[in-house]
Amino acid sequence: MATIRQSLATALTLAAAMVLCGTVSAAGTSQQVEMVDAQGFGQPMTAATLQVPRGWRTQGGVNWQRGDACVSNQMRIAWVATSPRDDEAFEVMHPYAWQVQGRSIQMNPCPVMAVASARAFLMAVVQQRRPGARVLNYSDRADIVASATSQAPPPQNGMQRRIEAGEVVIAYAGSGGSEIQERLWTSVTFTAMQNSLMGNAGTVYAHRRLGGAPDRAVSDRIVASMKTNPAWMAKVSEASQRFVQTHSANQSRQIQQWHAGEMARINAKGAADRAAIRSQTQRDIANIHNQTQANTQATNDRIQRRTLEGVGEYNTYSNTAGEPVRSSIHGGDRVLQHPDGTYSSTSDPYYQPPGSVELQRVR
Repeated sequence: MATIRQSLATALTLAAAMVLCGTVSAAGTSQQVEMVDAQGFGQPMTAATLQVPRGWRTQGGVNWQRGDACVSNQMRIAWVATSPRDDEAFEVMHPYAWQVQGRSIQMNPCPVMAVASARAFLMAVVQQRRPGARVLNYSDRADIVASATSQAPPPQNGMQRRIEAGEVVIAYAGSGGSEIQERLWTSVTFTAMQNSLMGNAGTVYAHRRLGGAPDRAVSDRIVASMKTNPAWMAKVSEASQRFVQTHSANQSRQIQQWHAGEMARINAKGAADRAAIRSQTQRDIANIHNQTQANTQATNDRIQRRTLEGVGEYNTYSNTAGEPVRSSIHGGDRVLQHPDGTYSSTSDPYYQPPGSVELQRVR
């Protein structure tokens, strides 16, 4: 649990830090522009500066979704620089974090996706942004992997890390029937820890051009010129740490409340079960006591009846209505009840008048 909190606490800071890729001199053909965080820390603040071709205009910046429980996905970058004729544009999109499906854990608030490679992530971005676009090419970017590896801090204890990077080229219809070609590229860091697998995509870049392939040199110069504002980065780190601590405290409190409620439920059920056992035991003891009394009384009644039978020299039989019938032992051991309600006794084993019923002796 603690290691997961540490990972989430640094994920947003690392994602923002990946904007910093290098420097470039401001030549006469370029101009410095800003990427502004308009709402993150109480007042507008420069998040990063970039060098774009002179005359290009920019829009967008950094926004925040503080309600997202996955701290790495709270920062939203939507920034684009566009050429004067609107035939070319360079775009910066925000990082993204997720749990890889099949290796997710419930306590981690980040979303779960079946995306386990940089290529799969870029294809998901294309499907979301440019549905129906044709994929012209995909290639791995070993140069980006090397750069991301050199900037990444050492893995924490128990963490396994794998960095991938890729680039996809797509084509789709533009205005006036012309085709737009667009390059999208990023790096993805996969970290395995505590039976979970997290994917963290860095900043996603896109460069598009109407009527043909975009000039790679243009976008490479823009990316290389990006410099993150250290003061802004410090506030990002502080805010992410604070959010994770608050979220962790709330999560711990919810777990404690659930545990307390579950223990109360278990204790209440245990008390009810014990009460039911005591009640059933009391009923069983009462039944045993009553049965013992009944058996004792039946035994006493039987002894008394047989004593009286011995003194009176008779046996007792049960008639067809279940009533006792006394018959002298001198009249025979078979007692018959006739249709008219009279009785007779005999020792003849074959005697059986029509309609008569032989009675059973009461033992």
